[in-house]
Parts: sequence; C-alpha cells; structure tokens
Amino acid sequence: MASLKPGLEIGPSLAVSAAFAATDYMAHFADALAGLPEGFPEALDEPMAWTGTQFTQPSDYVYTLSNSDLQEIENALWCFKGLDGDFISRDNFPLPNLGLQLNKICRDVHHGKGFGLIRGLNPQKYSTEDLALLYLGIQSYIANRHGRQDRKGNMLVHIVADNSSKLKAGHHRHSTTSITFHNEEAGDIISWFTRSAAAVGGKCIIASAYTIYNVLAESRPDLIDTLARCDWPFA
Repeated sequence: MASLKPGLEIGPSLAVSAAFAATDYMAHFADALAGLPEGFPEALDEPMAWTGTQFTQPSDYVYTLSNSDLQEIENALWCFKGLDGDFISRDNFPLPNLGLQLNKICRDVHHGKGFGLIRGLNPQKYSTEDLALLYLGIQSYIANRHGRQDRKGNMLVHIVADNSSKLKAGHHRHSTTSITFHNEEAGDIISWFTRSAAAVGGKCIIASAYTIYNVLAESRPDLIDTLARCDWPFA
C-alpha cells in the first residue's frame, strides 16, 4: 500500500491488450463458442471496468502522506504497542485525521476504481516489526478482515528473493524471474507494502478484472464458467 518509488503500472495493460487481441482472433470462431453461463451478466458497467489510459496523472490514484499524517501514524503505533498484531483495528490504531482520507480511499477501493496507492513512509526509519504494525494499522481502514495466503494459514507473507532451496527459488514470491498475469487467491482485496525497490525489474502491473470479464464475455464466454470456479489451488 506504500512505496517510496514509482512501482505501479496501470496501462496500457498487457493483460487487457491480450484480451482484446483474443477478441479479434476468436471473432472468426464465434459460432463455435458457448454462450455465457446462467446468471452471469453480458457486461459489467461499473467504475471498476477501466483501462490504464483513463489515468493520465499519478494524482488520479496516489495519496502522499503529509508530515502531520506521519506524526499521527507514529502516535497510533505507540498507542498500539504491546498488543498482538492479529487484533489491530481502527479502534486501537487511532488516526483521527488521516482516517478521513483513508475512508475515501476505502470507498474508492470497494465502490470506485478498485485500487489506490499510498506513499510517504520511510522504511529505513522503523524496525521490521514496527513496519508490519504500521502496514496493518493503515490497511485496517481499508479492509477489516485478513485472508489466508497459503495452506498453512499465514495471513502476511514476505515477497523477497530467496534461492536457499529449489522449492523457494521456484516460487513466484521468492524468484527474481518475471511471472505471468495472475489473480491473487487470498481474498477480494490484496495489498502490498514495499520496503525497498528491486535493483532491476520489480515492476508491478495491475489490470481491471471487470474489463477482462467484459472482453471475455464478448469473445470467449465459455471460459467464464471455468474461471468462476471456487476450487482453484493455492500457489
């Protein structure tokens, strides 16, 4: 949810471009494609159905923390200190002024374009434990539940290069190789906290699932039933 350097690319998205390319390719085979599964809309006409070209300025989606915001966050950290991170919430991580801005971001995430970016924290200033608490405290204003990230039930994972074992080196969380577009399986909302930027690569690209749905509903409706299944395995 926070980063010191630009690291979020919104478009033109390769995923959306690929979906549009699939539309052209499959137009010749439309008569052989199945229709939409029962109960699925023909199109999603919502603010979350966007393309990257709509956001021409970082101010369209970035909020930069002010000095007063940072002081308020540190005060909230000391207020929470000593409690278990699992119990962090708006009630015990008070942000009386910044909380109003976070409420706006929350509404935009849940009912608007579906994403936002917060910048301004200096990771070098805090311990790893304090950074985790700051992250959890801020994100509690955006969503108040945590989803498990893996079969072990971990709700907070670290994305860092790690080649200590073949298993870790081959996992996308610890590999330095590029990965394909994918959907996070932990829940309806996913968030990241960037402690440091990669020397090479590390670019994060997002795409609108609503727009991809619209393209698939028009070009490959037969895929929607498969993608909507609830038994996809954890990565």
